[in-house]
Amino acid sequence: MRKILLYKYFENRVTQKEEKDILDWIALSTDNYQNYLKERKLWNVLLLNSQDEGISERRRKRSPILGWKITAIAASLALLVSLTGYLFKASDTNKNIHSVIVPPGQRTQLILEDGTKVWLNAKTTLTYAVQFDTNSRKVTLNGEGYFEVKPEKNRPFIIITEKYNVNVLGTTINVCAYNNSGNPFELSLLTGKVYLEDSTGASVNIQLKPNESVTEQKGILHKAPITSYDRFRWKDGLICLDDEPFDTLMEKFAEYYAIKIIVKKAYNNYRCTGTFRMNDGVDYALRVLQRDVKFNYKRNDETETITIY
Repeated sequence: MRKILLYKYFENRVTQKEEKDILDWIALSTDNYQNYLKERKLWNVLLLNSQDEGISERRRKRSPILGWKITAIAASLALLVSLTGYLFKASDTNKNIHSVIVPPGQRTQLILEDGTKVWLNAKTTLTYAVQFDTNSRKVTLNGEGYFEVKPEKNRPFIIITEKYNVNVLGTTINVCAYNNSGNPFELSLLTGKVYLEDSTGASVNIQLKPNESVTEQKGILHKAPITSYDRFRWKDGLICLDDEPFDTLMEKFAEYYAIKIIVKKAYNNYRCTGTFRMNDGVDYALRVLQRDVKFNYKRNDETETITIY
């Protein structure tokens, strides 16, 4: 695998075909996987060194978007390089247990020991065994993950969340399960078959077919067909909006980028349909919206607040 292509991948500048080629190459052998981790670690260090060398205040003032993105990158990488190897953090008590931590405004993907492909959304933690045992493959999810589970008939794949356990044999699913948040548990089945258990291990009496989802509302699970797959394009680094009210959109931006957004005026007549790249940052998204909505905004880096007026 050419290093220049890997570095384009780390910068999220590859095409879908190039991304598939890289993931297929990683899955071919343990050596490929270790080489991938080595190059990713080197890239992280190089980027951090570049940040340490400094960007002049004059350049920061000339390009506030650049300054915002560099700050986000620096914060993200501070987390990344604190983990072992790549995004990995070994448990102090069990060196076989690793965690992946994704900071706000970022996403990442990895391939587990069994070949299962996982994409993780912002503010997500995935804890898993480097080497799964012979009876099951268990991971713990706090956040949102998209899984392409490698089928193994005698070794189910189990995703443990705060409220439910998702049992999988060979399936493509999206699971949204942030701990201690106002967001409901949500499971979307794209291909294959799953069954649910509650936190005590008792089976939940609900059957999902491919292209169906289940969402918890006030402790009750509700099943519905999946009407749009844009909901899952976050794994491609995209925020897709379909007739989204302005206030709801700001809530999403605030949650995703971990910043407080205060809206001083009502924009009840505006609804947004479109696509934003996550890595472009909240500044870019707001500037695009200003083309359609007449508003100004100020950002306070000390309080991590954006005020729209």
